[in-house]
Amino acid sequence: MPISSACLSILQLSAIRGLGLKTFHHLHRELGSVDHILNAGYALLNELGLKATISQAICDLACAPESQTYSTEIQRAMEWASFGRQHLLSIEDENYPSRLKEIYCPPPVIYAKGRLSAFEQPAIAMVGSRNASIAGAQHAFTFARDFALAGFCVYSGLALGVDAASHQGALYAQGSTCAVLGTGLDVIYPKQHLKLADEISETGVIVSEMNLGAKPIPANFPRRNRIISGLSQGVLVVEASLKSGSLITANYAVEQNRDVFAIPGSVDNPVSRGCHALIKQGARLIETADDILNDWVHDIGVQESSESNKSRVNEALETFEHLSSSERLVMSYVDFQRISFDLLAHHTNLDVGQLTHLLIALELKGELCSVPGGYQRVKAVHSPA
Repeated sequence: MPISSACLSILQLSAIRGLGLKTFHHLHRELGSVDHILNAGYALLNELGLKATISQAICDLACAPESQTYSTEIQRAMEWASFGRQHLLSIEDENYPSRLKEIYCPPPVIYAKGRLSAFEQPAIAMVGSRNASIAGAQHAFTFARDFALAGFCVYSGLALGVDAASHQGALYAQGSTCAVLGTGLDVIYPKQHLKLADEISETGVIVSEMNLGAKPIPANFPRRNRIISGLSQGVLVVEASLKSGSLITANYAVEQNRDVFAIPGSVDNPVSRGCHALIKQGARLIETADDILNDWVHDIGVQESSESNKSRVNEALETFEHLSSSERLVMSYVDFQRISFDLLAHHTNLDVGQLTHLLIALELKGELCSVPGGYQRVKAVHSPA
């Protein structure tokens, strides 16, 4: 998609030393547009509190021939955006996400790859520990699946653990998901999520405010977190330690007037303590996706009923054409929560030997795994290699 003139102008302005995010928004708020910033003149820029060197640099930029003001970095961005489904959007562009404009100092320019219509869907962010427990990863997967089936775009940060499981759950439901990166869009981090990023961009979108080539340095990730919450209507924290980037995202959500939800866990699990702290501070305790969906039916116009959503979940998950009829029977009772051998035997009416044989076969096929006290489904929860 061609880059707008406003977008190119913002990229040029951002290269001026000393003209940071807050200064840009101060000028944009006072003058109304990027064009007005460039044409304001030295005297007016000084009146607005800019240093003389910055005012002069803006004036020089406005007077310079266009061909002399495109740096190598801008030319690289223009070339990148010339490929299909790769977009550079400015805050003045029609396709810039409307929710992101609501936050304090939104990024003046974002890079996006994928389907821009995903920004128009109802949206929920899901964040959590990179070292997620098995239960945490499964919660992330199933909640994201249910949100996607209800028509939500699921936002997360492409990290290991909860983030990856959240993206995968939405993809499993053939829904939309958005990955917000703390790197340039040409630097996928972690590298093992290259395939996942490609899958996300096919039905959803990947986003970053970082310039192309930006590396995964620690300072970038709090900036990424404010975008994750800013693009969403609420943030669900699945698992988090007390010193966690997920809590930073939740704090941004509060500042941005977004809803904050948390899934409780074991009091003995360190990655549950952040969720418990949020609940003590007023975050809503969540046990099922319906706890959020039922409230949002009226609040933000979610159209689909809980029963309809459950019907679609069942339809999506009970398709196992590649399995035998007996294996399909077993899998119809195995979900992402543990079920005991005795309950499986009761529901399937299979004898012990036959059921044991089928469970071993299904485990070898990667459809389920044995856990203390029973079995649970695990396919599509693992991060791609």
